[in-house]
Amino acid sequence: MKPQLRIWALAAIFILLLPMVAACGGAEPAMEEAAAEAAEPETAAESTEAESSSAYSEAPMLAEMVANGELPPVDERLPAEPQVVEPEDRIGTYGGTLRFGEVNPINLWSFATLRMNGLFRYDFSNTQVFMDIAKDYYFSDDFTTLTIELREGHKWSDGEPFTTDDIMFAWEDVAMNEDLSPAGPRSIWRAGGEPAVFTKISDTVVEISFSVPYPIIMNYLGRTGVATDNNVIMPKHWLKQWHIDYNPDAQKLAEEEGFETWMQAFNFHNRPPNNFRIDGPTLWAWKNETLTSDRAIVVRNPYFHQVDTAGNQLPYIDRIEAVITGDKEVQTLKASAGEFDFETYYIDMKDMSVFQQGAEQGNYRVEFAQNLFSAELGLMPNRTVKDPVLRELFNNKDFRIALSISIDRESMNDTLFFGLGRPFPATVNPGLSFFKEEWATTHAEYDPERANALLDSVGLTERDSDGYRLRPDGEGRLSMLIHVGVSEGPKIAMAELVRDDWAEVGLEAIVENLGEQGGLFSQRLATNDLQIPTWHLDRNALFGRSLGSNYAVDQTSFWTGTWKDWFRTNGEEGVEPPEEIKRQREIFDQYKLTAVGTEDFDRLGAEYYEYFTSEIPMIGTIGFTPRPVIISNRLHNVPLEGAAWISDNNFYAPFMPSQWFIEE
Repeated sequence: MKPQLRIWALAAIFILLLPMVAACGGAEPAMEEAAAEAAEPETAAESTEAESSSAYSEAPMLAEMVANGELPPVDERLPAEPQVVEPEDRIGTYGGTLRFGEVNPINLWSFATLRMNGLFRYDFSNTQVFMDIAKDYYFSDDFTTLTIELREGHKWSDGEPFTTDDIMFAWEDVAMNEDLSPAGPRSIWRAGGEPAVFTKISDTVVEISFSVPYPIIMNYLGRTGVATDNNVIMPKHWLKQWHIDYNPDAQKLAEEEGFETWMQAFNFHNRPPNNFRIDGPTLWAWKNETLTSDRAIVVRNPYFHQVDTAGNQLPYIDRIEAVITGDKEVQTLKASAGEFDFETYYIDMKDMSVFQQGAEQGNYRVEFAQNLFSAELGLMPNRTVKDPVLRELFNNKDFRIALSISIDRESMNDTLFFGLGRPFPATVNPGLSFFKEEWATTHAEYDPERANALLDSVGLTERDSDGYRLRPDGEGRLSMLIHVGVSEGPKIAMAELVRDDWAEVGLEAIVENLGEQGGLFSQRLATNDLQIPTWHLDRNALFGRSLGSNYAVDQTSFWTGTWKDWFRTNGEEGVEPPEEIKRQREIFDQYKLTAVGTEDFDRLGAEYYEYFTSEIPMIGTIGFTPRPVIISNRLHNVPLEGAAWISDNNFYAPFMPSQWFIEE
């Protein structure tokens, strides 16, 4: 059977992709109509559907377990129609342990994204959605109903059936449960302001209805992490023991486990697999096995739903062992010594000479993916920051402009990226149809003389003996905290260069790295204790629709502070935003419902993103940089043609780790 793929609705109109993406390899496949019944065979490693559920092969370690009576035969473990994956280069061999590294000891984020499987996944270009856990999906004619079809016979890693009951449980008993989700379901499930309605049609079919046409829901679900374990999928058979609606003794059980409430116990056991939940089942290719202070180990899932074109159940690799380094510099040293089989998340272009020198001895090669962030580091002054002096300054457009034009982006690009990135303000991808060329340069020129004049004009005229500007309230030196929320890539080094540039115009900034401290960044975000939070500017970069933290005025945007709480609670909490922000929210709510390529898409997109250029609520730095990828010479089937690096496709998903294999 030829591979079936459904491109999300009304995406038949081709979106121009960045030339840099094509420069990394072959051209990206064209977008196809949602109604297409079939497509030509995909490039290597794309998925197809199996025609038969017989004559499958399995890993020797699983065959031994079958022989010992510990597992049922492979035919009984696979779905009736497994997902068939065409290997990138060749059919692989079973066995081995993939060596990996992780900096973050709390949520093991890079290690998690490497292993994630979701209902769907994007390709490298971030324009096509492919099946993964789901067998198929389709829309109603008016795009108000999305139907998702699962694979008959699919099982969790503990052998229990995976059905639409697990999706209904995640929605009805968790997302819509006021005790577990007091803020209600995520914004992506409230198109038109009303929560979606989930309806179970059968064990393998679920319908999701919206109050308005909502074709771009697939724009969100294409990101693997949005439609995976702990999100729209939860193992009901396992979690219900901690849910009061299913277990009258849930409160007693919670107290026996040391929790005050059943909700705390439920949320603890329902924490996502990236928090290394040892005792729960998963649908991912590898299940969690061991966690110590310095390493995490996962082992193959015997019920994983993928096979290769020869009928071999995937994954090929038996185990992945992640060394928890806890430090980027240690991670870099270990990577350069060849101690990891694959690394890209925590390494930087600035260390390329180290990697090149160590490649032969370390038995690895250095490849490159194209980074699609419009800014590797986006600075987002919190407009409702608790400090009243900073709050007044952050809400002053001239002050924000001064912050931006005092950054020497060309020097940063040369220092950290060998001049291969693109100095860029906080705006959307140039491939969007409504993009205006002036957006690429406005308020992004290096002009310290003008920056000094603007800072003087906003009242920061007095300085101390070290040349730093003083607070207008007489409380000493004006100082700002740059809170780095993620250690991925060169963000710390970039923040430090920003700090140094701001010092040249008399502004003191202190860089706080919260990215290696687990959930501290999120905790401070929730309590409005971040001053200048930073993140990469991404999230649906090619379509200009955000899942939060960057451009949207929603539950997770960073620069809006407590304004977002006001929106979330209909004015009951937070701080009421100014009218211009309310208008931005209205425009975005309309924009995210429009189909790509329509007149409304261009009109609303242009109006919405013009604000980010003219008012500069966020500050961009360097975007579209090359991303170094270290690959051991013993690791095979790693796709590199057209490789792109963006959180929209969950970073690793297009690399298809399940079909990697180890051969010395």
